[in-house]
Order: sequence, then structure tokens, then C-alpha cells
Amino acid sequence: MRVTEKQRVNYVSCTPEEPMQLAWLNSLGGVDSWVFQRHQEYTLEASDMDKFEPVIRYLQTANARQRVLKKDAYMMVKLGYEQLSQQEVIGIKELLISPLVKWINGSNEIVVTVKEGSFQLYDTGESKFDLEFEIVMPKLYTSSF
Repeated sequence: MRVTEKQRVNYVSCTPEEPMQLAWLNSLGGVDSWVFQRHQEYTLEASDMDKFEPVIRYLQTANARQRVLKKDAYMMVKLGYEQLSQQEVIGIKELLISPLVKWINGSNEIVVTVKEGSFQLYDTGESKFDLEFEIVMPKLYTSSF
């Protein structure tokens, strides 16, 4: 038997309640992945896209000055991990510059993006770090007039 490649696998003996696995292209052209277990907070961000001002014939009976034609909505998830080594942080930071990040949920793969400016790194001492960041899920379809 000839060993052609060595891989290091960090095994955590406990399974998180709702793990979220991300996989991304690394700078060497391979694929890295990590299972995040902490701070899975879901938020929804909505914004108005198109508005118009209807013609108002009688100001006394008008019920609105502007109407919204369409909205955009994005689901965001805050992820994190605790007690990482410096080497693990360097590897995970590559997802910030990766052109392709996927959320792997069983047999489904969903392309997501990392929200700009959301990556936070905390030094907890003894060469261990905590990190958290937000990913943006695909755009939700909303109704329009």
C-alpha cells in the first residue's frame, strides 16, 4: 500500500443539534468543508424595489401617497464556531475569498454567499479563537403588483 495523500480530520465526539455544513473552493483549487454548530440565527431582510405615486384626484379621500410594486427578500443565517486553533481559522477564512460557497443539507447543495463585513474573530486566549459570520441564502421570490 502506498500513501499518496495525507489528510487531517478533526473529529468532535458530540453531534451538534442542527449542524450546518458549508463547502467552498479553496485557493489551491480543492474543496474545503466545515460543519458549523453555533449561533444558527435566522433573519429575514426585506427591501422595497419599485414604488410609484398614484394620481390623487381628491386629497381628502386618498389613502396612500406611495405604493410598493415589488419587494426583495433574503434569508440570512449567522454561523459560528468556538475554540478553533489558528491553523483552522486560516483555513476557514478562505471561504471569504472563495467564488463558490455551498450549503450542504443531506443530498441538497445550495449556493450561498458570505455577507460582506460580517466575519468576526474573537481571541479567547491560549491560542484559541471563536468566529462568527453571516451567509446569505438565495433570494426569496416575492409577489408584485
